[in-house]
Amino acid sequence: MVIDIFLVISVILIAWLGWSAGLTRTFFAVLAGFVAVFVASKYPYQEGLNFYVIFVIAALFIVMLGRFILRMISFFYLNVLDRIGGAVLGVCVWLIMVINVVIPTMTHGTHILNGPTHTIYATISHTMQSKFPIFKDYVPSSLERKVLEHQSDNLCDKILAKGKISE
Repeated sequence: MVIDIFLVISVILIAWLGWSAGLTRTFFAVLAGFVAVFVASKYPYQEGLNFYVIFVIAALFIVMLGRFILRMISFFYLNVLDRIGGAVLGVCVWLIMVINVVIPTMTHGTHILNGPTHTIYATISHTMQSKFPIFKDYVPSSLERKVLEHQSDNLCDKILAKGKISE
């Protein structure tokens, strides 16, 4: 229940932050980081401050490109769509991170993982990992082993219970 409350409050907060920033600004901020790291790592003279200077120049170029596109969006009165897209993108990215990384890391080794299975967190986690197997890679292997052990223990308990009923 504590996890569900955290999940709902954090999704509301992230949706508000995504609405405030908008899709374009968020997208180009993330893109600037990736492009800047890529460009700076490909620069042949990485001695001293060169890496950082190339990183900053590449990031600023992408951010300026994003601001230009943001002005075009506001010129065509698409601000509301940009803000809705920002909220949706923020919530989607946050749900992926919180369900597959944050909550499993916070609850690793605690009793919370062995609690009731009919929670918002368990439902979303199971759905994401069964429908999109690529997200399973984000779950730390130690936690995945613990979940599998927990599931096998439950299965053994069910088999033993079934055996006692049939006797």
